[in-house]
Amino acid sequence: MKEIKLPYRSSGFTLLELMVALTLGLIISAAAIQIFITSQRDFSSQQGYMDLQNSSLFGMGTMVREIRLANLNKGQAYMDDKKLYGGIVLSANNLSSNRKEDGSLNFSIDTNLLTRGEIGPSNLKDQKSDQLVIQYLVNVPNQFDCEGRSLIEGNYVVERFFLREDVSRNDPNKALALACKAQSYTEYQAQNSTTLDDLTGEGEIVIPRVDHFSVMLGTAQDGMKADCSDVAGASDVAVDGNLDCFGYIRIPDYLALSATNKPQIVSVKIGLLVRSLNASGKNKFFNKDQEYQILQTKAKLNESERNDLYLRNVITQTIALRNGFGVKN
Repeated sequence: MKEIKLPYRSSGFTLLELMVALTLGLIISAAAIQIFITSQRDFSSQQGYMDLQNSSLFGMGTMVREIRLANLNKGQAYMDDKKLYGGIVLSANNLSSNRKEDGSLNFSIDTNLLTRGEIGPSNLKDQKSDQLVIQYLVNVPNQFDCEGRSLIEGNYVVERFFLREDVSRNDPNKALALACKAQSYTEYQAQNSTTLDDLTGEGEIVIPRVDHFSVMLGTAQDGMKADCSDVAGASDVAVDGNLDCFGYIRIPDYLALSATNKPQIVSVKIGLLVRSLNASGKNKFFNKDQEYQILQTKAKLNESERNDLYLRNVITQTIALRNGFGVKN
């Protein structure tokens, strides 16, 4: 019997099946890509929040810990711009007792290395940042300054907190960082040196990205009236020796007060506009017209097309200087 051969038939997918499979594959790929992009955005946002948290908790904490030392172990338990070794360094008188034969101070230092208002860079429109300089006496072993250098017992340490430009990584505006520069000196140097040379320089970064830095001085006076309308030094009325009139004042306003009537400094208030170090993705809630309030300063950011890619936060801290509540003689 003759064998009948059937025609050859190939097995596989029909065109319709291929189209359906391709469509499903594209849908699944699109979903996977969307999940990946969303995850990347979430990671960037989390990284931005971590940057702000690190700046707030660790950077600010380090700075506050140093400032609390101001005026530590000084002979006079109050601070102004005249007292030798005063914890808030406002003038050359706080650093040296070296006198010429005529009694004038034989010591000079650039005022831009002292506590000053509105002298540093800022990313706020038409504003400048403040600078805070403190000092204290080292009285314990194994102590380090803000740059990480070991200190010698019996030396005085000066620390300058300021904003400076850092290496830019395609940052919006200026890549500003809060830094600290430190120098130590001996009592002999305070009596014989004519200047301090090592307060210049970039110092060590404390907080990597700060758009603005503000400082206010907390002051106290002996009030002669209950409403503090008259204070010690303003008249011949007797005082009771109690510090009962408190307030905060800008650095330039404090320096502008009468030399015979400057109140003593008992606290410091600091404010920072901190931003994330890394871009966190486009922030749809960013408002380029928003005004940021940092203590006495209120202003908008300098314009930049990249401002909305970063997170920002205003942080403030009031620091009572426990070494500054003595009563003036």
